[in-house]
Amino acid sequence: MVNQRMGHQCGRIFISALLFSSLGLDRICSADPPITALAFSLKQRQLMAGSQKGMLVLEWPGLKQVRLKDCELDSIHDISVSPDEKHVLVAGGSPGSSGVVQMRSWPELELEQSWNEHQDVVYKVAWRADGQEWVSASWDGFCKVCSWNAKASRIIMTSHSGPVFDATYVLDGSVATAGGDGTIVVWKPGSGETVRVLRQHTGTVHALALQPVREGNQERLLASASVDRTVRFWQPNVGRLVRFHRFPSTPRSIAWTRDGRSLIVGCDDGLVVQLDPVSLTSAIASQRDSRVLSIVADLGDNLIAVSTGSNVRAIERPE
Repeated sequence: MVNQRMGHQCGRIFISALLFSSLGLDRICSADPPITALAFSLKQRQLMAGSQKGMLVLEWPGLKQVRLKDCELDSIHDISVSPDEKHVLVAGGSPGSSGVVQMRSWPELELEQSWNEHQDVVYKVAWRADGQEWVSASWDGFCKVCSWNAKASRIIMTSHSGPVFDATYVLDGSVATAGGDGTIVVWKPGSGETVRVLRQHTGTVHALALQPVREGNQERLLASASVDRTVRFWQPNVGRLVRFHRFPSTPRSIAWTRDGRSLIVGCDDGLVVQLDPVSLTSAIASQRDSRVLSIVADLGDNLIAVSTGSNVRAIERPE
């Protein structure tokens, strides 16, 4: 039930479907094993796809293979391009054993530095806006902050009581992290001090995304996705829950469009939805049987990159 006194809104799905067609809107690249991470280079117009085999670089939007780079990691769970697009961070490791963050040159993908400091897989790496610092989130329950050219990262214990699945910098330089304990913790990366804890989710929170800057946008929203089947929108600087939307299945991956007007949501049932963060109306971009593992929507065009199992697809956004 929606708590009307708190002003929460729960949206309905208006099925304005733009499904795959024979008009060339659905472009597909198949790989084995599953693609677990996606990232995009706007300057190179290339898509990076991570899996147990390494990093696959694809032309965009044709998805023709450019090269495959063996990163010598048992798994890759995230790829993050630096703001100046001169470096990429590759995160992964071995379950129950180690978590690794690699810095590689872009587009050469030569290894520049490696940090093997986590005790379990690293699920997320995020750059600060100036590209001088980044944060990693791991199953071991730690987040680590590293500055440019540092030989070792600072270990920061968050307030989470279990694994940490996602991390992102928010408006004032603080970091927001998503945990298996169902909370979102906002904290200061310099000291590790907790600023606030957001507790309205009722299950594991595994994805966060900060709304891009856009004209007339007075407050950038933080979106979160959880196994409670909701996507929630927050004002991270005050900790206020603004509104939420409940899906038929778990929303697994979320990404804002470049203009910040829509959130793209990929779900466990294969549904890919474009969600309006204000009205909570939504349009289906695609429906497949395979779980959506990763999404990139900030591509500078009207297309979305989606990984489902061993496939990467280019999908056109709904009007």
